[in-house]
Amino acid sequence: MQPWNERFPRLAQLHFAQWCYLLATVFFLLFLLLGADNYVFAKIGSVLLLLATAKEMWQRFAIWWHSLLGKACILTFYAIVLNFSFAYAESIVNGVIGIRPNVVPYSVNLAALLLAPAWTLIGSMLTLQFYSMLHLFKVMLLLMLRPFGVPSKHLLDDEVFPVWTLVARIIYLPVVTIILTFTLASYFSGHPEQFLNWGETGQQQNTAEAVQKQVEEIEKREAELQQQQPKGPHSKVPEFQVFIDDGYVMGDRGFKLPTMLWLNKLVASFNYHIESMGASSCKLTPPEHLVHINDYEVLVITPDATQPVGYSYKVRVCDSPAFPAGVTGRTLLPSTQTETPEQK
Repeated sequence: MQPWNERFPRLAQLHFAQWCYLLATVFFLLFLLLGADNYVFAKIGSVLLLLATAKEMWQRFAIWWHSLLGKACILTFYAIVLNFSFAYAESIVNGVIGIRPNVVPYSVNLAALLLAPAWTLIGSMLTLQFYSMLHLFKVMLLLMLRPFGVPSKHLLDDEVFPVWTLVARIIYLPVVTIILTFTLASYFSGHPEQFLNWGETGQQQNTAEAVQKQVEEIEKREAELQQQQPKGPHSKVPEFQVFIDDGYVMGDRGFKLPTMLWLNKLVASFNYHIESMGASSCKLTPPEHLVHINDYEVLVITPDATQPVGYSYKVRVCDSPAFPAGVTGRTLLPSTQTETPEQK
């Protein structure tokens, strides 16, 4: 009996990405034929599409890296991702501790490292859109040149079934973009099960109770907006807003990035257990930890279950033998948002 690679020589020449496209097509057909309840086939097909896209993008990445222009584009892309990650990380840390984030640099670095995959994913989605447009132009040029007898084999990759592979790339790239969007949303929300159970979640969200709950939330938000709106003939028209889960807000003034509560909690926990000090020359009452702001003031961190991040932050005078609070004549700052002249 002949082995399968001798009976089907062209199938044996398929590379990894082509096999992924082929198997993904089979699983998606099984998902459509066996019923919409078999989400496991759709999930397997989605993972295969991600693997195929990652393999092809890595090949393009390797080709671009060996050219001067490609290196410049890749380095520029990573510089943009790094800049956005650090800027957003400082904003998150500032919202957690209430003062300038430069007093806790390691917490900023941790937040930036955790935000880098998200910004990289956003950049990859934009690259995929450009990649799909390039392939559409490639197919259009191929179809326009063939009737004139112009050879167009140089437009196709050196592989078996080049036309079918190109069609698969064009069809599946929007699907991959949607999958990456769900992945990005689950990463921001901190609930990976939203992506893993996207089929079951969609069924649960379509129940009568879920729909009624969403309607009540929308009516509640509309009532709050009407209460905030000033009454009278010169009342301002309310701003157009769209709420998408927790933290996603889109209105006339632009798009607001999501509030990543899981990252805020992680930064607060890292700040308390690792970066802050449990023993210092400044007076401390257990379980307080502190971070030195300057020679006179400290940021005191205290576990507090009533706070969203699990910790409360307060700026106060460093009561130490060198600078006693009664001698310096300084008083406690009324709010964590207050800044001293040294900070300004």
